[in-house]
Amino acid sequence: MIFVKFKKIFTAMQVSIVYTLLLTIFYTRGISSFYAYIFFYITLTIIVFYQEIYSYFIYGTATLVLGIIYTLNYSQGLMIVNDVFGSMYIYIAGLVIYYLVSFAQIINNEKLYADMNLEWVRTNNFNSNNQDELLDFIEDIRAGMSDSQIFEDLEFQRCTLELSQFIAEQILKDGKQIVNLLDLYIYIHEKGLESILRNEEVSIALKKNANILGKYLINQNTDMFSMIISFYLKFHETDEYDINRYNYNIENITSLTDEQFIAFCLIYLYLQDELLEGGRWNSLKSEGTDIEEVFAKIDLTEFFSDQLIAFYHDNKDLLRKYTKKH
Repeated sequence: MIFVKFKKIFTAMQVSIVYTLLLTIFYTRGISSFYAYIFFYITLTIIVFYQEIYSYFIYGTATLVLGIIYTLNYSQGLMIVNDVFGSMYIYIAGLVIYYLVSFAQIINNEKLYADMNLEWVRTNNFNSNNQDELLDFIEDIRAGMSDSQIFEDLEFQRCTLELSQFIAEQILKDGKQIVNLLDLYIYIHEKGLESILRNEEVSIALKKNANILGKYLINQNTDMFSMIISFYLKFHETDEYDINRYNYNIENITSLTDEQFIAFCLIYLYLQDELLEGGRWNSLKSEGTDIEEVFAKIDLTEFFSDQLIAFYHDNKDLLRKYTKKH
């Protein structure tokens, strides 16, 4: 309790485990009874409670070894009159099975946490380049609907403050501290984090708290905004996969010959100017590749009609002459 008071959580965990292990050794020393044997299960239960794989491997294995030694040395006190030969090994097997099952549970939880963390990092990296555009898009939708920001809604503020104060008072004696922090949180949304940090009249402590809360703003590209979007997309329903979802044949998009011709010329221009020769917005320049070589490697009938393909073959020189960038 003293270590927890000083925020030394890991140390407090280690002390409690060692204390329980020493308590088990003390109560099982020289005593031959089933109740003393149960102490090893209690110790393993306390160790597994913390879900720390290294602590369980070290202290749990030590407890298992001590339990097996105790069972072998005091087997006579553990067995009752009606026990068959070899009952001692049942006690050992039970202890080993309990140890292995608990160990498997911890490993599974560690894998689950690692997978969740990896998924969060992967999702965050995937969305990071689009967060600003997504935030602007949401702002445009909100403005178009003449809807106010969620942090400006008085009902939202009142509900958040009352709920946070109630939760804080379950942990602290006074919940006013969390209320003041939430007032600062809403104030940062209204005034902006940069303006608060640049304000010389704001105290150092207030700036420090504001900087910490900056990661949780919902009107900027922050960790909180990324978390909200990722959580929403997790439950956003999308259409089932369709192998023909994207139709690449121009003939199926438009039946007008002139529109098909314009589409073909645009594709030709893009491939030649942007992709093959390297346009001003494109750094992926393919050296030594001509557009005729690209068209020769693909099945043009998947994208163009027979008339467009015939037009291309009959007018290669004309297309090459009049589609040069210069």
